[in-house]
Parts: sequence; structure tokens; C-alpha cells
Amino acid sequence: MMISTAYIAKRDIDSSLYFIMKTTNLINSDALIKTKIRILNSVSVQYQQMQLYDKSLETLDKAKEFYLKLPPDDNSRDYNFEFNNMIRGMIYRSQANPEMALEKFSQAVKYFKKLPKKKGNSSNISIILYNMGYCYMELNQNSKSKLYFTEAVKYGQLADAKSIEAYALKGLSENLYVNHEYVNSLHLLNKADHLAKTIGDLVLSEGIYKLMANNYLAINNWEKYQLYSDQVLQLKQEKEKKDQKSLNRYMNIQASETQEKIVSTKNKFQIYQLLIVSFSALSILFLMRSFLSNQKRNKLLKNNIEQLINTD
Repeated sequence: MMISTAYIAKRDIDSSLYFIMKTTNLINSDALIKTKIRILNSVSVQYQQMQLYDKSLETLDKAKEFYLKLPPDDNSRDYNFEFNNMIRGMIYRSQANPEMALEKFSQAVKYFKKLPKKKGNSSNISIILYNMGYCYMELNQNSKSKLYFTEAVKYGQLADAKSIEAYALKGLSENLYVNHEYVNSLHLLNKADHLAKTIGDLVLSEGIYKLMANNYLAINNWEKYQLYSDQVLQLKQEKEKKDQKSLNRYMNIQASETQEKIVSTKNKFQIYQLLIVSFSALSILFLMRSFLSNQKRNKLLKNNIEQLINTD
């Protein structure tokens, strides 16, 4: 799970999927409920990253079933509830539903801000604020959006997570770009790019270079525009290869699950078939016994009648 989480941070979806799927056999075992919830949370994030939103929501629903079994006074129950809200908010945002996303994010961020200022909690807060910033941008509330992005940068620094801080800087620079503050936007993008270089996140780098190209186009710097446009194209091709690899692995997993269901269905069918044959055989035996018994009784009655006639 730790290896899978590390690969998610690098947006290496294929490797992350490979390692998290090694843990899923524990979901149907006697493992602790909290272990099962952690696995399902990781799988839901995995599917959300792969844009398999229905599968992610399905996994979140399954995780919810487990954490509702925890005692009401268990702190992890509330934590998992709000983590669930955070992932749902990210899915709703991706599905162009910023209002519903903000409802989930607002609830989750209030909870995480009440928790001790640990790196993990700061990371979650930064991620939520970053997404809220984009939601407000989609609703054309750019001033509000800027506040959330700025706060996301602050929490990203508190988390000491280069990836999260770089994303927050990218979000803030996009807000500045939309407001025609191209020089300030480029300044933040350079900082984000410096952080991103040590991470290897193709999605992050592509977003940074795309924004850089747009900023240079806006200030008529054609040379830099062409440079970063080429880099965007190169990263896109590299990302598509990785995405295809991840999709192939996912398809193999789905095929394996389908095969298991087919085998299970066949086994059940064979059991039902055996039961039907057994029931039919017993029914036939019962009918034959009844028939023979009736015949014997009829023969006995016939003999009795003949005896009575002969006696008369």
C-alpha cells in the first residue's frame, strides 16, 4: 500500500495499480475492518486518478459500508467519512459539477482543519483547497478562487510535499493567467517547475508547460511559446503510453474478475443441476413406488373380490 501510494504521488498509475491490487484479497478475509477501509480508500483514489469514476464511487460505497460498522466514538469513522467526501468532491469536479463538489469539499476541509497540524492532514487540506480553487474558477468567482489557491500553497508547504505545493502553485498561476497577470503567473510556474522536476509527475509537468506556453503566447514571446508547446506534446505522448499500459492492466484485472465470476456461476449451475437431477430421480422413485404399491393393492383387492364371489 505504501509503494502504491508513492506511485500515485508520481502519477505512475500502472505501477500504483499493480501494487494496490496485491492487497485486495484482504478485503474478503478476516483482516481488521480498518485495514479493509484503508485498502478500499486507496483503490478508490486509484480509480479516480484513472478517470474510472463509476468504479471509484462503487469502491467508496463499499468503504462506507465498512466504516459505518465502526463504533460511533471511533475517531477513524469521522476521518474516513470526510476522506470519502474529499474523493467524491474530486469526482464531481471532474464531472463538471462544481456546486456538488464544493458541498463535499467544504464539509471535508472543516473537519481536516480541526485535526492536529500533521503533514498528512496538511496534505489533505491543500488538495481540497486546490480543488475548491478550480471549482470557484469554473463558477467565474476568480477572487474567491485566488484565496483558496493561496491557502493551498501555504498548506502544501506545511505538508512539506513538493508535489502538492507544485500543484497549488500551478493552480494559483492559472488564476493569475486568467486575470492577465502573465509575469506573476510565469514567476509562480517557474517555482512549480523547479519542484516538479524532482517528482516525475507527467500530468503536473504537462499542466505547468501548457500554462507557460499560454503565458508566453499572451506576451508575444513566440520562441518560448514554441519551446513549451513542444514539451507539452512530448509529455502527452509519454503519458498516453503509460495510460494505455494502465488501461491494459485494468482490463486484465477485469477479465480475471469476470472469469472468476463465470467459474463461480458454472459451479453454482452444476450444483443446481445436481440438485434438480437428484430431486427428479427421487420423484421418479417415489412415483414408481406409489405405482407398484397401488398395483399390489389393486391385485390384493381383486383376489379378495374373486374369493368372495367363489365363496358365494
